[in-house]
Amino acid sequence: MSKRALIVGINNFVRPSWRLRGCINDTIEMQGLLETYFGFQGEDIKVLHDRDASAQDIRDGLAWLLSEYEGCGSDVRVFHFSSHGTQVDDQDGDEWECLDEVIVPYDHDWDKPFRDDDLRKMFDDIPTDVNFTFIADCCHSGSIQKLPPEIEFYPRYLIPTVDVADRIQELRDERDKAQNAYVSEHLAEMLKDVPPEKWQEKIKEFIELLQQRFRKEHYGVVRADQHVLLAACEDRQTAADARIEGDFRGAFTWALSRAIKDANGDLTYDQLITGAGSNLQNFDQRPQLECPSELRKLKIFAPLT
Repeated sequence: MSKRALIVGINNFVRPSWRLRGCINDTIEMQGLLETYFGFQGEDIKVLHDRDASAQDIRDGLAWLLSEYEGCGSDVRVFHFSSHGTQVDDQDGDEWECLDEVIVPYDHDWDKPFRDDDLRKMFDDIPTDVNFTFIADCCHSGSIQKLPPEIEFYPRYLIPTVDVADRIQELRDERDKAQNAYVSEHLAEMLKDVPPEKWQEKIKEFIELLQQRFRKEHYGVVRADQHVLLAACEDRQTAADARIEGDFRGAFTWALSRAIKDANGDLTYDQLITGAGSNLQNFDQRPQLECPSELRKLKIFAPLT
């Protein structure tokens, strides 16, 4: 059996205004959990902090993490990322919202961001018999937290720059123009067998069907991911960097830790996300578990066989 973990926490960035407070604490907590409950050894774990967590450092860390498998379902890999998230304009036209989600390394560059597409290329090469878990304690959108006033928090989200936001809007305008043209092209054909007196009744229905067809034809690629993603929040929410139990930490990492400790490390991914969600009741973020259905009942951080 081989186990490895890459744990990244970034409080301080090239731009001081991006500073967070709880990410280093998250890495300490996660390393302790892996060693205490799941049998990871010190040499199994690589930790990157602040300036040592540049985009290239993270790429190099992932290359180490996703290598030297023993095979036969015995390998466990964990990538825990605690930092900002943000969004930029989609470049390959596969996103309906015209957005790529982005993780923010120490040296984040708006012109060369670390896109979800970049992560996907790395993750696609992971053998299917490896239990790979990606824990993302960061934001991927800009909604407002609704927390009790006594909880001090900061969203783990960078607002896109004006030029990035403008590019996103341009892509959305082009998308809407293409969709409208598609609807116009096919609507008349759909109406040709409908009596004119029923056109008004049917037009709305047909437009909705054509819009759905357009989305499916142009953005309908559905990935069948074979690994586990534990995300801090829904796409339209922010993840909190909050003062909890006297110190700053990621609310999601804290919620996971509390669930793991309450169960003495003996729980499935389904049980973990349920426990974390319960622990986050004071936060306007709903943690997400994405994985094949058969992995939901697997013990967390356990080999597949």
